[in-house]
Amino acid sequence: MGFFEKAGRKVEKFKQTASEAAEEHRTAECPACGESVPDDAEECPQCGADATDGN
Repeated sequence: MGFFEKAGRKVEKFKQTASEAAEEHRTAECPACGESVPDDAEECPQCGADATDGN
């Protein structure tokens, strides 16, 4: 296996791992203050507003 083939495989594996990690840590925007809020949060950790408004 050549150098570029090995490098290509490592890049593809990294892209897949990064994509999976991003999917696990999805966020939404708080409708009140605009801060990033985890999708599973019921209220914004920054301002305390209901994070489910508008979702």
